[in-house]
Amino acid sequence: MRTFGRVLLGSTAAAALLSSGCDGLWYHIENDCELMLTCEKYRGRGIEVVPSGCVPSEIDGAVDDVCGVFVASTGNDGGAGTRAEPVATLAEALRRAATNGTAAYACAETFEEAVEVPVGVKLFGGLDCANGWSWIGETAKTIVAPGEEAIALKVTRGEGTVRIEDVSVRAADAQAPGASSIAVLVDGAEVEFARCELIAGNGADGANGEDAPSEMPAQAPAGNAGTDACSDLDMSGGPDQTLPGGAQVENTCDGGALSIGGEGGDGKVNNGDTGQMGQTGVLGEGGSGEPAVGEWTCAANGTGQGGDNGTPGEAGLAASGLGTLSSSGYTGVSGGPGGAGKPGQGGGGGGGARGGAAICPGGVPGAGASGGSGGPGGCGGLPGQGGGPGGASIALASVEGKVTLQDCVLKAGSGGKGGAGGDLQPGGAGGVGGVGGLGVGGSKNACDGGKGGQGGNGGPGGGGLGGPSLAIAYRGEAVKQEGATMLQPGTAGTGGPGGSSNMTENAGMAGVAAMEQEFP
Repeated sequence: MRTFGRVLLGSTAAAALLSSGCDGLWYHIENDCELMLTCEKYRGRGIEVVPSGCVPSEIDGAVDDVCGVFVASTGNDGGAGTRAEPVATLAEALRRAATNGTAAYACAETFEEAVEVPVGVKLFGGLDCANGWSWIGETAKTIVAPGEEAIALKVTRGEGTVRIEDVSVRAADAQAPGASSIAVLVDGAEVEFARCELIAGNGADGANGEDAPSEMPAQAPAGNAGTDACSDLDMSGGPDQTLPGGAQVENTCDGGALSIGGEGGDGKVNNGDTGQMGQTGVLGEGGSGEPAVGEWTCAANGTGQGGDNGTPGEAGLAASGLGTLSSSGYTGVSGGPGGAGKPGQGGGGGGGARGGAAICPGGVPGAGASGGSGGPGGCGGLPGQGGGPGGASIALASVEGKVTLQDCVLKAGSGGKGGAGGDLQPGGAGGVGGVGGLGVGGSKNACDGGKGGQGGNGGPGGGGLGGPSLAIAYRGEAVKQEGATMLQPGTAGTGGPGGSSNMTENAGMAGVAAMEQEFP
């Protein structure tokens, strides 16, 4: 059987042609589209439309203009697309090649554009356009280098096999926080690479998590003072028989959290009341009031108990895992935000005192001094936010694609560092207790309210995941490697430290460096 281009003739037909002297007319046969079945009417019928004479690495000299669209950096996108009048951009050459069902042929020059290759199209690089468009792909490649952050070359899903020969794809270093540098992304397509270089730049460092305010929340308000003995008159003009303790004081924090200082104990004629408990969390006990008989001092048990400090917020989770691979590229894992601190518990109210006989002016019995209310607890601190992930450096990313590499070199750069978690805000100070009222005529002073507890600190943000450095990242079918294909990963990015100097040791994990890495 004799092969004419990509059309096979039976031995009888071939012998007939040769005996009739057609062998010397082979060049004309190859360029006769009717005979070679490469005319427009044969497209889409399973007939290969790129004859063997149109593969630059398989022939001496230049391929013919009928083989496809030619592109040179000095060309014009309005040109005919021939060797004499090439177009200027790979995008235009590939568009025309897809429309015509032919191939694109590129000079061994640099094209500063991100390229999307249509399905079924062939791109042949490494041509010496200054010397008759001959193939020099073993020593010089066509370079695709956008020069700015972008996936340098992308192949989208669809019918037909894409073949790319003698092209060097070079992605620029990523610039935006957490952005990745990916040389080639294959999204569900079937692609063959021959003698190609796929080189990724460095991934960008992740963004740091937002810090909470460094200043603690405002101090909680003070408790209310108690009332002095004999200071109020009743409806008849005589001294009041009960003097209410200092009123409770509330402290409302961001998010609606509330802390309340306990009310002071009432002052009465024959005894003093116990102050109320403070509220929120573990309660601060109110101080006991003066009993009807017996010794009693505020120092012993009459002063309101101080409220407990609020609990701190939880630290944000440290970032871990691989990240995800999709048709849009790589996405890393951020650190978790911290939790808000809880308010301090309010202080207990101070105990009230008893009055007794003949203490008020005129010798009329009256109520003793009342206790001061407790101070409310301070507000909890706000949390730090999680650090962002570092960007990846990936030479080839295949998402549900079928990719074959033949005699190719894949090289990744460095993954970006994970961002640091945000710093926490310390909790606010509790309010001081209100002072107890003063005694008169030998009666005792009432007791002070207790101080509110300190608000809990906010939690620090977790550190972001370090960016991976991968020669091949794939989801689905593994990439097939043939010939002398070489894979060179770079250095993975370190994980970001946790917020507030990693005080809770919640730094993110480092990225992965590998020749091949499968993603779920």
